[in-house]
Amino acid sequence: MKLQNLLLVFMAVLFTGNLVAKESRPNILFVLSDDQSSVHTSYAGAQQLHTPGFDRLANQGAYFTHSFTGVASCAPSRASILTGKSFWRNREASLLFGRLKKDHQVFTRLLSDAGYAVGVSGKSYSPANQNFESTYPLVDELQGLFNKEYKTHEKTPFGINSENYSASFIKFMQDKPKEQPFFFWLGTKEPHRAYKKGIGAENGINPDMVTVPDFLPDNTTIRNDIADYFFEIQWADNHLVNALNYLEEIGQLNNTLVVYTSDNGMPFPRAKATSYNYGVQMPLAMMWGDKIKPGRVIEDFVNHIDFAATFLDVAGAEIPAGLSGKSLLPILLSDKSGLIDAKRTFTLTGFERHVWARPDGEVYGRRVIHTKDWVYIHNFNPDRWPMGSPDFIASHQGIFGDVDAGPTKTFLLENKDAPEIEPLYHLSFSKLPEDELYHLPSDPEQINNVANNVQNQQVLEQLKAQLMRELSKDQDPRMQGLDHWRDYPFYGNKDKYLRGKYLKEYQMLNDNKLIERAEH
Repeated sequence: MKLQNLLLVFMAVLFTGNLVAKESRPNILFVLSDDQSSVHTSYAGAQQLHTPGFDRLANQGAYFTHSFTGVASCAPSRASILTGKSFWRNREASLLFGRLKKDHQVFTRLLSDAGYAVGVSGKSYSPANQNFESTYPLVDELQGLFNKEYKTHEKTPFGINSENYSASFIKFMQDKPKEQPFFFWLGTKEPHRAYKKGIGAENGINPDMVTVPDFLPDNTTIRNDIADYFFEIQWADNHLVNALNYLEEIGQLNNTLVVYTSDNGMPFPRAKATSYNYGVQMPLAMMWGDKIKPGRVIEDFVNHIDFAATFLDVAGAEIPAGLSGKSLLPILLSDKSGLIDAKRTFTLTGFERHVWARPDGEVYGRRVIHTKDWVYIHNFNPDRWPMGSPDFIASHQGIFGDVDAGPTKTFLLENKDAPEIEPLYHLSFSKLPEDELYHLPSDPEQINNVANNVQNQQVLEQLKAQLMRELSKDQDPRMQGLDHWRDYPFYGNKDKYLRGKYLKEYQMLNDNKLIERAEH
């Protein structure tokens, strides 16, 4: 082992300069669901949804009201978690089906160097070009993201991945040396689509009682789709419950920081792959024995880019210079609720490309500043289709390819001419102006763009200036006039789903009204 690594281990053991008390080094269990919006936990008040694992973390630890991913797309969000850098600084890894190269420092390697056992089950950095998902075994650039991947399988319903994530975690715990501290990434593949239709109602979730966001039609199709989504959230939460019970059984729960969040929002129109709050605002709760005072509600704006620094800080390991994120450890160890760090009153998010949804891989650049009362969105390419082209069959999801295929999307496309559906269709698929501004106290679901209202011009200009200033500080290439995302490789199969799967949508392309009405 290199001298530098030996020093890191020595430093970690002593907790020199760290805020954590000198005792056995803490463990970290990081549970990451796949496509879950912040409002969708029972703790947050979602009707018909039961998440006892998440609720336990929130009640016995801390709940974060303003937690965000920097980008509402699976792999770029996960890359930012690993690097601690805003997605626009991660080069190829800023895109879905991109790649983290060897020169990226990731916190999992640094924890391993500091003496931690580092393991993973389920979905980690994916979908991307890396060696942990056999689906995409292309150029193998990234080695040692985790010490070991664990896969335990079971029979599951359609739409539910066969991996038993919590059983894999238990196997990891049994394999590692008893006294060695651990970091474990438990990545569920739920509630990502596809869903078994009706599985929510079959399992006691009443579609008539779920809350439908105002930007979606309120009918039986959408209610059942949401109920099926809720069932998969509960499936993910059950693995958290199993992991908590096991840690409690072996006497390790009190010394383990347990974190639950998601990579991006619900896989529905105007959520995932957008920069609206249903796409980027995440559920987040943390529990850590007596280190975190129970029942705290934290209003500080936090971001997935903060996890890397936080986990290294908790472990007593050195935090590399140049990260975009900051450690949350001072906030966790405080006994206060509300706003703790006066500087954390906003956060930034953005977007470039999700799937191959436009000809030649064109991107759709967005940068966003979120505050308690306002969301300002700057669209760099207002001439392009924000959710993919209406006359281009995307690699995965058909037309408007950045919206996941499913009953809700299909309903909007097939009923776009109905008077009560047309406005909702435009909200999800139409072109957008350069500036969007939303007032959250009066419009929490961000439906009414007030950027053109005269009384809001001062707010808009202030937020826009703040956004551009913060982006420049964080080395966003767009602040230098650069737009190189289109040129990065797409390591997925652009033609994988084109034969036959979207025959109906090919036929819809012949209906000129589809494009004409979207341009309206």
